[in-house]
Amino acid sequence: MSAKQTKQEQLEALLGDRALVGLSEEQQAELAALLGGEDDESFDRAAAAVDLATAGPLEPLPAHLAAKIEADARRTLHAPQVSSRVRATKDVTRWAGWMAAAACFALAAAGWWRASLTPSMPVASMPTTPPSSAPAPVPVAPPTPTPAALREQLLAAPDAIRVDWSTTKDPAAHGASGDVVWSETRQSGFMRFHGLAANDPSKSQYQLWIFDPSQDAKTPIDGGVFDVDPKSGDVIVPIAAKLHVSGPTLFAVTVEKPGGVVVSKRERIVVTAAVKT
Repeated sequence: MSAKQTKQEQLEALLGDRALVGLSEEQQAELAALLGGEDDESFDRAAAAVDLATAGPLEPLPAHLAAKIEADARRTLHAPQVSSRVRATKDVTRWAGWMAAAACFALAAAGWWRASLTPSMPVASMPTTPPSSAPAPVPVAPPTPTPAALREQLLAAPDAIRVDWSTTKDPAAHGASGDVVWSETRQSGFMRFHGLAANDPSKSQYQLWIFDPSQDAKTPIDGGVFDVDPKSGDVIVPIAAKLHVSGPTLFAVTVEKPGGVVVSKRERIVVTAAVKT
């Protein structure tokens, strides 16, 4: 102890060392002499409070331990003053001891409260992530019927007529065959060809003409233009009549300039199909 160090300072230093690192036998004897047979655990309790505050998850506090900590705190608060040799020391440290005990009790109780809540929380009260809803299925459009399928449907119509093509001496008709199907109620029809010569759309196109009793024979109804691809094999072409057809008597296909004509000169008639009445 230095010359300027008081007994009170020496006592506090020894109490602090005992709480933090422990004392040697010589220091224990010195501390006992200063305490005069009494003991001061306030520094020990303060160190315990710090240890509790920095500890990990705490276990539930047993009831008997909580009662003991509370009783110790009450005894420290209401303890009678000790002998005159350590009266000044106890006056300073009495409140510190009570505060340390209270801190221990509060920290232990808080740890017991946290530990008792978290593990036993009912599963139903735990927040859950709502299941992600599956994306709505994207509607898939049905496949577009092929001309062949539409032709078969048209053949089932009660008023459908089917007439075979007759070829002419035109070179494009050499080896050609097929038929024409028409329904007056539906104003719809199809031409089918096999072996019809391919055309160059930049030079010429095929054009259909529909002869109708209500129409002048010089100006039959335009049934639309079409092309024949050499790689396509059989060709099925929908009829695109420009006027209403009432009781057709003849279908004829000519070779015309690209885009077709309004009135055909009928210089190249390829195939015809006469409707029997």
